[in-house]
Amino acid sequence: MILSNRIIKILITLFLWNSVFYFQSDKWKHFDKENSGLPTNTIRSVTQDQKGIYWIETWDAGLVKFDGKNWTVYNTKNSGLPNNCVYSITFDKKGKLYIGTMGGGLAIFDGNKSWKIFNDRNSQIPENWIYSVALDKKSNIWVGTFSEGLGIFDGKKWQVYNKTNSILRDNKVTYIDIDKNDNKLLGTQSELVFIIDGKWKTEADLRIDSLEEIAYWISETSSGKKIISYKNGGITIFDGEHFQIFKKNNSSIPIEGFYSAIEDQQGIIWAGSFGEGVVFFNGSVWELWNKKNSPLKDDLVFNIFSDAKNNKWISTYFGGIFIYNEKGVKF
Repeated sequence: MILSNRIIKILITLFLWNSVFYFQSDKWKHFDKENSGLPTNTIRSVTQDQKGIYWIETWDAGLVKFDGKNWTVYNTKNSGLPNNCVYSITFDKKGKLYIGTMGGGLAIFDGNKSWKIFNDRNSQIPENWIYSVALDKKSNIWVGTFSEGLGIFDGKKWQVYNKTNSILRDNKVTYIDIDKNDNKLLGTQSELVFIIDGKWKTEADLRIDSLEEIAYWISETSSGKKIISYKNGGITIFDGEHFQIFKKNNSSIPIEGFYSAIEDQQGIIWAGSFGEGVVFFNGSVWELWNKKNSPLKDDLVFNIFSDAKNNKWISTYFGGIFIYNEKGVKF
């Protein structure tokens, strides 16, 4: 049977795409404590500030600043960082870092020398174990905690919301997403909670059902849709009214159980799993990358971040950071 030229071109494209790992090493870069300034191979996540500086959160060795060439490590011994397990970071308009730690509370860092710490000894913050940090339009600080609900700081006092005084069904607030309209979407160990125009709403109030539990990460697409990752389930895309749910029983998604998912500049969705590698989705086809078919050396993926140059930073539990860019990694 003679294949048409179009089919031949498609097959060649697929072959080149699947062979990219082995023939084009410029598309991949790997950082670990042996070949870089990383103090550990256990990386929680990577983010980037307005100046293009990368800030790397580690599980056990503090916070790392990387400008594309130079590495600076901040830990409990050489800085005001209150705990070496850094779990969440956000930035304000002036470039200050708001850092959630697992055990040390909230740290505010000017990026130079000044540190301010909120913990359960010097403030009314709900607890020292912080899952997520976010800032709203009024510069209020929002923190989601491991077991004590949600805390909001207006610059003077903390307001705490939990199962006893709000519609939260669980006190573990895993993620706080605040959109351009200042509406909030809270990931919890139970179900999603919405705060729309200042009013708290459950999934039932909005007549929607995500059909999942334990939302670990929430990100936003270029069109304003939410991508929600579930620790024990699949991935959903929420358009404000309906959930598009990707699970093994209703789609071609190859695995389940995700810690994070994002959309890159080309509209590709990337998701990291805690044990089975990375999946990506082009809108019609899912693919899986892991230790067997890619340069990844660790399938335990905490987080994926797409930077300003569309590099995908894959943070792993044992293997450091793997960076992929189909056009070549550049900082």
